[in-house]
Amino acid sequence: MNKLFPITKKYGLLFGLIFSSLFLSSCDDWNNVPNFDVQQIEGYRPVYANDQEMQVTTTAARPIQDAGKIYVIEEYLLVVEPLVGIHLFNNSDPKNPAAIGFLQIAGSNDVAIRDNILYADRGSDLLAIDIGNLNAIRVVSAIKNVFPFAQQYPQVSGTYYECPDPAKGVVVAWEKVTLTQPKCYH
Repeated sequence: MNKLFPITKKYGLLFGLIFSSLFLSSCDDWNNVPNFDVQQIEGYRPVYANDQEMQVTTTAARPIQDAGKIYVIEEYLLVVEPLVGIHLFNNSDPKNPAAIGFLQIAGSNDVAIRDNILYADRGSDLLAIDIGNLNAIRVVSAIKNVFPFAQQYPQVSGTYYECPDPAKGVVVAWEKVTLTQPKCYH
C-alpha cells in the first residue's frame, strides 16, 4: 500500500485533518434552521382542485399565461401550461398557428407523447390520453398515486409554506401569500 500511496504514511494525519475540516464545514449552518415561531412571513399556500376541476376536458382556446414545453404532432402544435393544461394549435401555417382549444389537466407539471398517446401527471396520478383526434380527446387510462409526493411542497426552495391537507383535495398549484405561523418549510 505504501508503494501506491507513499504520501499517506508521511502526511496521512495532515490529509485526515484537512478532509475532516472540509467535510464538517460543508454541513448545514445550524444558525439558518427555520424559526417556526414566526408570526407572519411571505410564503406559499396550496391551491386545491375539486373533483370537477380534476376532470380532463377540452375547452375553448384561451391566452397562454405561463408557457412550458412545446410539442409538434403532424400539423398540430401543443404548448404545455404547467399545473393548468395544454394549449392546442393548428400549425398548418407555421407562420400563423391558429388556437383551436385547450386541454385542461389540473395539477399537471409534465407530459410526454408517444404514438398519439399523451402521458401526463395530474397531481399524484398518471394519465394516458388519446390525442389521435384532437376533436375527440379521451382519457384511456388513469393510474392513481403513481407520484405520491407530487405537489407536497412548492417548487421554490428555502421558503415557508402552509402544510397541504389531503382532506381539502389535490394540490394543483401554490400561491404566494402572507402566512401566519407557518408549520412547513422547504
